[in-house]
Amino acid sequence: MSRLTVITDRALERALDLASSAGDGLRSAGSNLRHQVAPHAMDWIKAGAAIGAVKTGGRAAGKFARRNPAVTIAAAAAGVGLIAYAIYRKQKKKAQLNGSIEGSAERLEQQGNANARRAALQRQRGREVDSSDEAGA
Repeated sequence: MSRLTVITDRALERALDLASSAGDGLRSAGSNLRHQVAPHAMDWIKAGAAIGAVKTGGRAAGKFARRNPAVTIAAAAAGVGLIAYAIYRKQKKKAQLNGSIEGSAERLEQQGNANARRAALQRQRGREVDSSDEAGA
């Protein structure tokens, strides 16, 4: 065995020992990070994916709008029409709810002096009332 192979073997062993100890250190650090950061990491990944999708979709929509302006205008008009129809339906439903109240009603019999009430109504309408009319019929 030459001296070079002995040095190389020693260096190789030392490098493997260092690599294994570094790997153990990283493994323990990774498990600590996993417990502390992992719950939030999925939220970060989801947020990043959503932002990327919005950016990509925006670019694609921009290219499509530049290449097909007539379709873009038609889609915008259809969107405005749908929004107007939704507002119309909402107002109509609101008017129906405010217009009537579900329930039941009974006609009450008149109580008190019906003749006096009839005379007062006739006076309001501009008719002259007999005193005999108030008393009897």
